[in-house]
Amino acid sequence: MKAFYITGIGGPEVMTYGDLPEPKPGRGDVLVDVKASSINPVDWKLRSGMMRFLTGRGLPKPLGADFSGVVRTTGPGASGFAPGDRVFGVVLTMLGKPGAHAERVVARAKDTHKLPDGWTFEQGAALPVAALTALAGLRKCGDLAGKTVLVNGATGGVGHLALQIAKAKGARVIAVCSARNAALAQSLGADEVLDYGKVDVTAPGRTWDVFFDAFGQVGFSRAAPALAANGVYATTLPGPDAMLRSALGGIFGGKQVVLANMRDKREDYAELERLIQGGVKVVVETFPLERAAEAFAECEGGKVRGKVVLTVP
Repeated sequence: MKAFYITGIGGPEVMTYGDLPEPKPGRGDVLVDVKASSINPVDWKLRSGMMRFLTGRGLPKPLGADFSGVVRTTGPGASGFAPGDRVFGVVLTMLGKPGAHAERVVARAKDTHKLPDGWTFEQGAALPVAALTALAGLRKCGDLAGKTVLVNGATGGVGHLALQIAKAKGARVIAVCSARNAALAQSLGADEVLDYGKVDVTAPGRTWDVFFDAFGQVGFSRAAPALAANGVYATTLPGPDAMLRSALGGIFGGKQVVLANMRDKREDYAELERLIQGGVKVVVETFPLERAAEAFAECEGGKVRGKVVLTVP
């Protein structure tokens, strides 16, 4: 099969497009003909050596946790699916499993879901990691109705979904992004848009009930002065200070830190489907699988609007 895969640990130079052996489903697995898969920051982090003791095994192999496609066959003990079913879900690339940047992928049946009626394969591939990360992070921030939620990185993969989910939950949403993406943020429902090139959202003055750091680079120490008295800092990339504060929980009261980590329970997928039906949109830019190197370069350059999705004919 054709795939875009890593041959070692390093930078873009260790990735290539070519042929790999056909995967075979094991017990409890489904084999899926991939129609689309997305790129997430975890992909180039794994490539660079994060969790190398797990992900460095079994090379060469493709990355890509998110997938959508059509079931080709099922392994022993896999129930609930039949050949031809349209599905989407996640592959545990963080635990060393071969990913979905390929023509076919093996996924656990319990991590695979029927693609809702009306959803495109591109939507299905774009949503799991980013949307479930945004949903889980915002859930930890409590009742958002009537609160002011600042989303830093509001037009990126996680951020553009966090913006809309917070809005759907009744928050007043302040989007932080580049000037060129301001119109996109407004179209997604932002009540106010701040240009990160001109405004320091961590400076004393204005305060936010929730500081959702989808970009993940601010850190609790910098964000704290801009939080309301009982405000919450949610981050997708926690540093040591955020990790410590999160571990302490509400022991000392006051300003809190929560970690926006993906959660993928069945009820999360059900809530995600309701949000999409309610008008939450996924912004997608597509590349064919054979142009995956270009897609990775765009993602790693940090200028992506929404999600980048690789498509398979």
